[in-house]
Amino acid sequence: MRAWPYATDKASVLGRVELAWASLDEVVERLSDVEMGQAGPDGWTVKDHLAHLAGWNLSLVALLESRHRQAALGLEGFSTTDWDGQNEVMLRRHRVLVADEVRALLLGSRVMVLTALDALSDADLVRPYREYQPQDPRTGPPLSSDQPVVRWVIGSIVDHVAEHLDYVQRVMESHAAAARGLGPG
Repeated sequence: MRAWPYATDKASVLGRVELAWASLDEVVERLSDVEMGQAGPDGWTVKDHLAHLAGWNLSLVALLESRHRQAALGLEGFSTTDWDGQNEVMLRRHRVLVADEVRALLLGSRVMVLTALDALSDADLVRPYREYQPQDPRTGPPLSSDQPVVRWVIGSIVDHVAEHLDYVQRVMESHAAAARGLGPG
């Protein structure tokens, strides 16, 4: 197992989380409700991506509070690694939300993440995932249950926000180019 290259103390982790959220906010705060409804080539709208991030924030909260992650999202029966299936169900549930509801869901999920992280110590962040989720026997890629839970915090927020922020920016650029008559949108 490769060594974790980042600081694992709570202050450092919170700093990385806040930077990720700030980078997302910088883009999202400029979007109108119409722009939030614009879709990319896969059919997901900007608000779909934001609701998706909020849903996985709630999953992270359940993880950190040692609650069953799939049950917390109403996804009982799904494999803990069936992300496509879980994402599809969450997409159908959240698609009906209007932009302001998605913004509120995202904000509320962040408050819950911060509350869950606040309850942890530096030592808690390096405890293995299996201690938080004993019913989830992850044994392989991308992460095993023996790895520290901080990897899920960073993956679920920092890495996940970067992935979806890139998508949102590409959708917005594509629609802006189409509005200028420069390509498909």
